[in-house]
Amino acid sequence: MSQSANGSSGLVKSVWEVLLTKAEKAVRLAQQKLADAQQKKNLALERSEKLDNMLTEYSNQLREVQLRSHHTGEVGNYQQFIFQLQSMKVRSKQEINLLEEVCVKARKVMLTREHERLKIELLAQREREKFEIEALAFENREIESGALQQYNSKARG
Repeated sequence: MSQSANGSSGLVKSVWEVLLTKAEKAVRLAQQKLADAQQKKNLALERSEKLDNMLTEYSNQLREVQLRSHHTGEVGNYQQFIFQLQSMKVRSKQEINLLEEVCVKARKVMLTREHERLKIELLAQREREKFEIEALAFENREIESGALQQYNSKARG
C-alpha cells in the first residue's frame, strides 16, 4: 500500500488494527469467562451426581438395617444422614440453576463480543480494500502520466 495514495492510510489502518486487537482480546476474555462458568457448572453437576449416588446407597443401607434390626438409634442415624444429604441435594440443585444462568449470560456476552469483533474485522477489511484501490488508482495515474510524458517527449523530438 502506498502512503502517497493517502497520507493518513497508515493511521486509519492502525486505528482499525487497534480496534480489532481490542475486540479479539474481549472475545478471548469472554470465552474464558464462559469456559470458567461451564467448568464450575460441570463440577456442580458431578457433585450432584455423587449426592444422588450417596442417597441411593444410604437409602439401601437404611432398608437393610430396618430389615435386620429394629434398633431405632441406628435407623435414626441413617435417617438423619439421609435428610442431610437431601438438604445438600436441594442446595446443589439451586447452585446448578444459578450456574446455568451464569453460563447463559456468559454465552450471550461472548456471542456479543464475537459479533462486535466480526463487525470490526469487516470494517477493517473494507478500509484495507479501499486503500488498496486508491493505491492502485494512484499507481495507474503515475504510469499514465509517465507514459504521456514519454509520448510527448518523443513527439517533440
